Amino acid sequence: MKNSGHRLGASGTDLENTVEGLRKSINNPDKNKFKYWEFDIRESIDGIVFVFHDDLIELNGELVEVSKMTFEEIKEAGETLKISIPTFEEIVVELKDRKERVMVEVKEIFSDEARYEIINTVSQFKDWKIMATPERFEKSFPKESRSYWDKEFQNSEIQVVRVGRHKINLFQASKSRLKWLIAKPKWLFGF
Repeated sequence: MKNSGHRLGASGTDLENTVEGLRKSINNPDKNKFKYWEFDIRESIDGIVFVFHDDLIELNGELVEVSKMTFEEIKEAGETLKISIPTFEEIVVELKDRKERVMVEVKEIFSDEARYEIINTVSQFKDWKIMATPERFEKSFPKESRSYWDKEFQNSEIQVVRVGRHKINLFQASKSRLKWLIAKPKWLFGF
Protein backbone atom coordinates (compact mmCIF):
# COMPACT_ATOMS: atom_id res chain seq x y z
CA MET A 1 0.00 0.00 0.00
CA LYS A 2 1.44 3.36 -1.02
CA ASN A 3 -0.40 5.29 1.71
CA SER A 4 -0.78 3.72 5.14
CA GLY A 5 -3.65 6.19 5.84
CA HIS A 6 -5.77 4.71 3.03
CA ARG A 7 -9.31 3.80 4.19
CA LEU A 8 -8.45 5.23 7.60
CA GLY A 9 -5.31 3.12 7.85
CA ALA A 10 -7.03 -0.26 7.68
CA SER A 11 -7.19 -0.90 3.93
CA GLY A 12 -7.80 -4.53 3.02
CA THR A 13 -9.04 -5.50 6.48
CA ASP A 14 -12.48 -5.80 8.06
CA LEU A 15 -11.73 -2.54 9.87
CA GLU A 16 -11.25 -0.37 6.75
CA ASN A 17 -13.19 2.91 6.86
CA THR A 18 -14.16 2.37 10.50
CA VAL A 19 -13.54 4.23 13.74
CA GLU A 20 -11.87 1.10 15.14
CA GLY A 21 -9.51 0.85 12.16
CA LEU A 22 -8.59 4.52 12.47
CA ARG A 23 -7.89 4.24 16.19
CA LYS A 24 -5.74 1.18 15.66
CA SER A 25 -3.82 2.97 12.88
CA ILE A 26 -3.30 6.08 14.99
CA ASN A 27 -1.84 3.95 17.77
CA ASN A 28 0.34 1.88 15.40
CA PRO A 29 1.26 4.20 12.54
CA ASP A 30 3.54 3.34 9.65
CA LYS A 31 5.00 6.84 9.40
CA ASN A 32 7.26 5.91 6.46
CA LYS A 33 4.28 5.18 4.20
CA PHE A 34 1.77 7.72 5.56
CA LYS A 35 0.64 10.50 3.18
CA TYR A 36 -2.81 11.47 4.50
CA TRP A 37 -5.94 9.99 6.02
CA GLU A 38 -8.32 8.90 3.29
CA PHE A 39 -11.87 7.60 3.53
CA ASP A 40 -14.92 7.13 1.31
CA ILE A 41 -18.32 8.77 1.79
CA ARG A 42 -21.76 7.90 0.45
CA GLU A 43 -25.34 8.93 1.08
CA SER A 44 -28.07 6.55 2.19
CA ILE A 45 -31.59 6.75 0.77
CA ASP A 46 -32.68 8.58 3.94
CA GLY A 47 -30.01 11.27 3.55
CA ILE A 48 -27.33 10.11 6.01
CA VAL A 49 -23.74 10.65 4.87
CA PHE A 50 -21.78 7.58 5.94
CA VAL A 51 -18.33 6.07 5.45
CA PHE A 52 -18.12 2.91 3.33
CA HIS A 53 -16.14 1.97 0.23
CA ASP A 54 -18.30 -0.49 -1.71
CA ASP A 55 -21.39 0.13 -3.85
CA LEU A 56 -22.93 -3.13 -2.61
CA ILE A 57 -23.31 -4.84 0.74
CA GLU A 58 -24.35 -8.38 1.52
CA LEU A 59 -27.82 -8.63 3.03
CA ASN A 60 -29.51 -11.98 3.60
CA GLY A 61 -27.15 -13.70 1.19
CA GLU A 62 -27.68 -11.16 -1.62
CA LEU A 63 -25.71 -8.11 -2.71
CA VAL A 64 -27.76 -4.92 -2.35
CA GLU A 65 -26.93 -1.36 -3.49
CA VAL A 66 -26.24 0.73 -0.40
CA SER A 67 -27.67 3.83 -2.14
CA LYS A 68 -31.10 2.16 -2.04
CA MET A 69 -30.99 1.41 1.68
CA THR A 70 -31.64 3.47 4.81
CA PHE A 71 -28.66 4.06 7.04
CA GLU A 72 -30.25 1.82 9.70
CA GLU A 73 -30.45 -1.02 7.15
CA ILE A 74 -26.85 -0.41 6.09
CA LYS A 75 -25.68 -0.36 9.70
CA GLU A 76 -27.54 -3.62 10.45
CA ALA A 77 -26.13 -5.29 7.33
CA GLY A 78 -22.66 -4.22 8.42
CA GLU A 79 -23.18 -5.59 11.92
CA THR A 80 -24.21 -8.94 10.43
CA LEU A 81 -20.86 -8.92 8.61
CA LYS A 82 -19.10 -7.76 11.81
CA ILE A 83 -18.38 -4.32 10.30
CA SER A 84 -19.23 -1.17 12.24
CA ILE A 85 -20.18 1.35 9.53
CA PRO A 86 -19.75 4.93 10.83
CA THR A 87 -21.37 8.18 9.81
CA PHE A 88 -19.30 10.94 8.25
CA GLU A 89 -19.80 12.91 11.45
CA GLU A 90 -18.35 10.11 13.61
CA ILE A 91 -15.14 10.06 11.53
CA VAL A 92 -14.90 13.85 11.62
CA VAL A 93 -15.05 13.74 15.43
CA GLU A 94 -12.10 11.31 15.43
CA LEU A 95 -9.99 13.35 12.99
CA LYS A 96 -10.89 16.95 13.84
CA ASP A 97 -7.97 17.58 16.22
CA ARG A 98 -5.37 15.72 14.14
CA LYS A 99 -2.67 17.64 12.27
CA GLU A 100 -2.37 15.29 9.26
CA ARG A 101 -3.95 16.02 5.89
CA VAL A 102 -7.30 14.38 5.08
CA MET A 103 -8.74 13.36 1.71
CA VAL A 104 -12.46 12.62 1.65
CA GLU A 105 -13.41 10.56 -1.40
CA VAL A 106 -16.95 11.07 -2.67
CA LYS A 107 -18.40 7.80 -3.88
CA GLU A 108 -22.08 8.74 -4.19
CA ILE A 109 -23.92 11.84 -3.02
CA PHE A 110 -27.29 12.77 -4.46
CA SER A 111 -28.98 15.39 -2.25
CA ASP A 112 -28.25 19.08 -1.76
CA GLU A 113 -28.42 18.55 2.00
CA ALA A 114 -25.55 16.04 1.81
CA ARG A 115 -23.52 18.36 -0.43
CA TYR A 116 -23.97 21.18 2.10
CA GLU A 117 -23.03 18.85 4.96
CA ILE A 118 -19.78 18.08 3.15
CA ILE A 119 -19.08 21.76 2.47
CA ASN A 120 -19.92 22.86 6.01
CA THR A 121 -17.78 20.13 7.52
CA VAL A 122 -14.71 20.19 5.27
CA SER A 123 -14.52 23.99 5.19
CA GLN A 124 -13.66 23.93 8.91
CA PHE A 125 -10.30 22.28 8.21
CA LYS A 126 -7.36 23.82 6.37
CA ASP A 127 -5.74 20.55 5.24
CA TRP A 128 -8.85 18.66 4.12
CA LYS A 129 -9.78 18.12 0.46
CA ILE A 130 -12.52 16.37 -1.43
CA MET A 131 -11.66 13.96 -4.20
CA ALA A 132 -13.58 11.81 -6.66
CA THR A 133 -13.13 9.90 -9.86
CA PRO A 134 -14.54 11.75 -12.88
CA GLU A 135 -17.40 9.23 -13.12
CA ARG A 136 -18.37 9.61 -9.45
CA PHE A 137 -17.98 13.38 -9.72
CA GLU A 138 -20.43 13.53 -12.66
CA LYS A 139 -23.01 11.52 -10.69
CA SER A 140 -22.58 13.46 -7.45
CA PHE A 141 -22.47 16.86 -9.16
CA PRO A 142 -24.82 16.61 -12.18
CA LYS A 143 -24.24 18.93 -15.12
CA GLU A 144 -27.44 20.94 -14.57
CA SER A 145 -26.35 22.06 -11.08
CA ARG A 146 -22.56 21.78 -11.39
CA SER A 147 -21.86 25.52 -11.81
CA TYR A 148 -23.85 26.24 -8.65
CA TRP A 149 -21.86 23.68 -6.65
CA ASP A 150 -18.61 24.90 -8.19
CA LYS A 151 -19.32 28.36 -6.73
CA GLU A 152 -20.34 26.93 -3.36
CA PHE A 153 -17.12 24.92 -3.07
CA GLN A 154 -15.02 27.89 -4.28
CA ASN A 155 -16.70 30.22 -1.77
CA SER A 156 -15.87 27.73 0.97
CA GLU A 157 -12.28 27.40 -0.32
CA ILE A 158 -12.59 23.65 -0.78
CA GLN A 159 -10.81 21.89 -3.58
CA VAL A 160 -12.46 18.96 -5.32
CA VAL A 161 -9.65 17.03 -6.98
CA ARG A 162 -9.28 13.91 -9.05
CA VAL A 163 -8.49 10.61 -7.31
CA GLY A 164 -4.89 9.70 -8.10
CA ARG A 165 -4.17 13.06 -9.76
CA HIS A 166 -4.68 15.64 -7.04
CA LYS A 167 -3.55 18.60 -9.15
CA ILE A 168 -6.67 18.34 -11.30
CA ASN A 169 -9.58 20.43 -10.01
CA LEU A 170 -12.64 18.51 -11.23
CA PHE A 171 -14.99 21.51 -11.36
CA GLN A 172 -12.52 23.42 -13.53
CA ALA A 173 -11.70 20.44 -15.74
CA SER A 174 -15.38 19.66 -16.34
CA LYS A 175 -15.86 23.08 -17.98
CA SER A 176 -13.73 22.16 -20.99
CA ARG A 177 -14.06 19.11 -23.22
CA LEU A 178 -10.31 18.93 -23.69
CA LYS A 179 -9.50 19.30 -19.98
CA TRP A 180 -12.18 16.72 -19.13
CA LEU A 181 -10.77 14.32 -21.69
CA ILE A 182 -7.33 14.73 -20.11
CA ALA A 183 -8.76 14.34 -16.59
CA LYS A 184 -10.53 11.04 -17.25
CA PRO A 185 -7.60 8.59 -17.58
CA LYS A 186 -6.29 7.49 -14.20
CA TRP A 187 -2.69 8.28 -15.11
CA LEU A 188 -1.56 10.49 -17.95
CA PHE A 189 2.12 11.22 -18.45
CA GLY A 190 2.67 11.74 -14.72
CA PHE A 191 0.28 14.72 -14.42
